[in-house]
Amino acid sequence: MKENRFFAWVAALVFAAILFSGCGDPAPETGGKPRVTAGLPPVAHIVSGVAGDRFDVVTLLPEGKSPHDYAPGPREIRRAASSRAFFTTGMPFEARAVKALGRVKIVDAARDVKKIPFAEAEHHHDHDHDHDHGHDHDHGHDHGHGHHHDHGELDPHVWLDAGNLIRMAGTVKSELCALDPEGKETFEKNHAVLVKRLGDIDGAIAKKLSPYKGQSFFVYHAAFGYFAHRYGLKQTAVELSGREVSPARLAEVIRKAREAKVKTIFVQPQFNPASSKALAGAIGGRVAPLDPLAGDVEKNLLTMADAVRSGFSSGGDK
Repeated sequence: MKENRFFAWVAALVFAAILFSGCGDPAPETGGKPRVTAGLPPVAHIVSGVAGDRFDVVTLLPEGKSPHDYAPGPREIRRAASSRAFFTTGMPFEARAVKALGRVKIVDAARDVKKIPFAEAEHHHDHDHDHDHGHDHDHGHDHGHGHHHDHGELDPHVWLDAGNLIRMAGTVKSELCALDPEGKETFEKNHAVLVKRLGDIDGAIAKKLSPYKGQSFFVYHAAFGYFAHRYGLKQTAVELSGREVSPARLAEVIRKAREAKVKTIFVQPQFNPASSKALAGAIGGRVAPLDPLAGDVEKNLLTMADAVRSGFSSGGDK
């Protein structure tokens, strides 16, 4: 499977090179507005929030696709190559796409975010939650569970923390001002409004989840480490490091879920694996959706908080 995806990528890059070599200027931008591309829908939401109507903002990853096995084709690459900038968070498919984007400015939207290691996916180190949005948490490694992930492997799902989104919005504002100096006043105004909304969302989620600090919610894929860390929760994932779930791993998670009296297993719609349903059956519980990639990341953070709180309330998680 990996070999097939590799050859598909090679073919896509070769085809894209052929397209670009004979086309001169890239494809025209929509409605006369300059275009910028974001690799992921939630990042595109932040870019759009700052850009307003001065840029056409498009997303490389289609809705409902998993970023872990997605490979954009020549058409998607060519559209991205017509952008003034490409906003990335460092997902593998974005790194591969960057190689075909030629003169496009590559922006690490998460460059001011302190990333946490995947080794913390099942941990929460107690810390004082800071709502001034300028505080970077101290994320240490926990070597007791490092065998689940390579030490030092960083979690790329940075957008599931409202504080991180505020830092990312600042990066986006700076880059858009550089691309379009005449729009600086618009970008600064939009940025201030967006930051205010994100701060309100952060406070609302913290209030909703504060009664459950230290408790565990169970997910299929370890995408929610930042969300858990932000609000003092623990995340237990069925799948680790993208490996196929073994019977031994499934038995281990079932044991943990039973001990914690968990009745809800959260599953990303991009995966929907049979193993999570088997796990839910084994603990006499249910499978519920939790989407880390929804485009409206502001609304999605609130939706996630409600879902996790509901899971705690119905399951008696500990």
